[in-house]
Amino acid sequence: MSDQPTSLYGDQPEGPKPQAPGLMDQITGVFTSPVELFQRLNKAPSWGWALGVLIAGALVITVIWGLKVDVEEMIRPMLERNPGIQSSQIDTIIEMQKKFILPLGILSALFGTPAVMALVALFYWLIGKALPEDTAPSYPQALSAAVVPGLVKLPHLLLMAVICLVRPIGGLTPDKITPTSLGYFLHVESLKLQALFYAMDLFYLAEAVLTYLALRHLVRMKTAGALICVLLPMAFGIGFRLLGAK
Repeated sequence: MSDQPTSLYGDQPEGPKPQAPGLMDQITGVFTSPVELFQRLNKAPSWGWALGVLIAGALVITVIWGLKVDVEEMIRPMLERNPGIQSSQIDTIIEMQKKFILPLGILSALFGTPAVMALVALFYWLIGKALPEDTAPSYPQALSAAVVPGLVKLPHLLLMAVICLVRPIGGLTPDKITPTSLGYFLHVESLKLQALFYAMDLFYLAEAVLTYLALRHLVRMKTAGALICVLLPMAFGIGFRLLGAK
């Protein structure tokens, strides 16, 4: 006779619910054991603290960069190359950008970051339901997969903040400050090719690999679905960079 206790109706009692990995577990896990981390998050999704850290990091970088960047040096060449903008309008546009670049950046960090994560998670959830490895994922699982891999960029944010604080950055945009991209070392005349080189950043590529692992082990998505979810947003992101390189 089994010693396992049963309920009044003879059902086996539910075991303890899996405990979600804490923030420090998530931060160390993305660097040391991402597959194990994502398998744990599959059983107990968690994204709130990670999202808070990413928002805080984006906010800090926005403020530091916004206070240091030379707005005129950054946008004057683009305005001068734009045939739709008259030369008499350039100084006015620059002055407006100087006033609004920091407030708009702060709003983007506070509200744009979670909005983008929510939309990306919705995309993952829909693809996961269409191409599940076994059972269809829940939205919290998809949201965890959208947020947690981004923790791998924390060293990048720290490096960016330090560089902004210790030396002049002129008109450099955030993606051009740190020596972590191909564009930092290779300089070509073609603006679009240069933008492509800047998109080849070590930390963003690492995030793409971690996202693939999260989709496979956390969302439990088929390989084809995981590749779609990684490569399609990457293609759109690079495409927008190339379109904006004028």
